[in-house]
Amino acid sequence: MNQTTRTLNGLILAGGKSLRMGQDKSLIEYHDVSQREYLFNMLKNFCAVVFTSCKITDTVPIRFNPLPDHFDFESPLNGILSALTHDSIAAWLTVPIDMPLIDVEIISYLIDKRDPAKVATCFYDSEGKDPEPLIAIWEPKAYPLMLNFYKAGKISPRDFLKMEDICILQIPDRNALVNINSPEELKKFRTGSV
Repeated sequence: MNQTTRTLNGLILAGGKSLRMGQDKSLIEYHDVSQREYLFNMLKNFCAVVFTSCKITDTVPIRFNPLPDHFDFESPLNGILSALTHDSIAAWLTVPIDMPLIDVEIISYLIDKRDPAKVATCFYDSEGKDPEPLIAIWEPKAYPLMLNFYKAGKISPRDFLKMEDICILQIPDRNALVNINSPEELKKFRTGSV
């Protein structure tokens, strides 16, 4: 356990524009509170400090520790790289705002199986073949590598993970990776047909 005592910060990935959804995905309620509040409270149990990734800070109440994008490009990589820029000594646990079935068990499993010697620890995606970059633990050593990746004009966090030495796990419940990005998907999810 000594290897993993390094500070672990939490980051809710909520910096997208929610264009397909037509409303702020972080405010949708799946668990009787907004999704950002649900994730924030959950991550507080595991992380030293929890932040909320965003484009601009005035869209996120101060109590959710808004962390604005540091770079000028559209990709979740911006939020992850901005977090590593903010604190490059801590490891970062990222969780996306649009995966409502991510729960304490999934987070516990990821932390439990974390390999701090690797660049990151993540799950296979819902197809079971590529890394799922949005729910992951990014070690400090990811920072210079990701910065170089971005400077080379690349912005896909999945492509970054595919190039690096990572720990990749089978998720205990693949259904937990369902993501809700449109009113149609939300309706299906609410009616249990996802």
